[in-house]
Amino acid sequence: MRGAFTLIELLVVIAIIAILIGLLLPAVQKVRAAAARMSCQNNLKQIGLALHNYEGINKVFPPAYVTASTAADGSAFGIRYGDEYRNGPPGWAWGVFLLPHLEQDNLYRQFDLAQPCWAPVNAPAARTKVPAFLCPSASGGSDGFEVQGAGADREHGVPLARADGSRVLFAHSHYVTNAGIHQPWGRDTAYCYDYDVPEPVAANGGKMARIDGPFYRNSKVPVAGVTDGLSNTVFIGEHSSVLSNKTWVGVVPGAVTPPRLDLRPWPSENNGAGCLVGVHSGPDTHDHPEVIIHAPNDPFGHTDEMWGEHGNGCNVLFGDGSVRFVTTFIRPDTWVALSTRDGGEVANGND
Repeated sequence: MRGAFTLIELLVVIAIIAILIGLLLPAVQKVRAAAARMSCQNNLKQIGLALHNYEGINKVFPPAYVTASTAADGSAFGIRYGDEYRNGPPGWAWGVFLLPHLEQDNLYRQFDLAQPCWAPVNAPAARTKVPAFLCPSASGGSDGFEVQGAGADREHGVPLARADGSRVLFAHSHYVTNAGIHQPWGRDTAYCYDYDVPEPVAANGGKMARIDGPFYRNSKVPVAGVTDGLSNTVFIGEHSSVLSNKTWVGVVPGAVTPPRLDLRPWPSENNGAGCLVGVHSGPDTHDHPEVIIHAPNDPFGHTDEMWGEHGNGCNVLFGDGSVRFVTTFIRPDTWVALSTRDGGEVANGND
């Protein structure tokens, strides 16, 4: 008689295999997570090299985004400009300026930089996925998104449409620029014509709010302008699309950044168009009292903070090109010190 497995023996073998798979699965997940984190770090290192290549040619780092004339009001392709933050065309952001330095020359040449970033002629290129701007761990999407305008409340937006009815779609970026302590999208309109001019905040005793990070609208920061030292200044950090949609393409006047992950016990809010490409650390003089600090992965889940999906913190690119993992539990004063380009603070590297 031919030998065969009994039903009990077969079940035992299946149970053993299931146990082995159960033991191996966490290890496989850890390996995948480590690989994704390393891939994200490599992306930031590429961006760091591109920033320095750009600076080597132009003698300044690229701006967060550009507006040709903050004094102009008008309309282009159905998008009105001269909003409360004085944003206008062309709106191109930091990522576009870095494309030639990220081996994306062909894509760069597809853009008509003389036209607004939301112009129909730029639509196909503006939706293109660029791997260097995408973290494999980001779970909120990487295929692009509809740029939103103000909706019925502060939590939601409505799609921005051109005059022909077509919607403005931009490619995702899981990396954002650092504007410093203060939010450019929190300034009174009178102080939005020139972000280099400090704003006295009357509601906070006349304290001055100055955009003190390395990237903001129309910024032209040279290496010498980062007096805190490149190794002590945060340039770029993660912002997962699970929290809010960001882009490397540009800024559309009147746009908002609705929250996609509301972790607060009260309604979250939109932030202005500049938040499409940048974040800030706080404590902002516009906030009263000045205690709100957006550390990486702060549990409030602000749409203008850095946020990664690698645990309690995120990968951050410093001005010298180094990439470090900064935890949520960093000392608040250390995070603030690292976020300014010329604040003169002493950051404790052990914190």
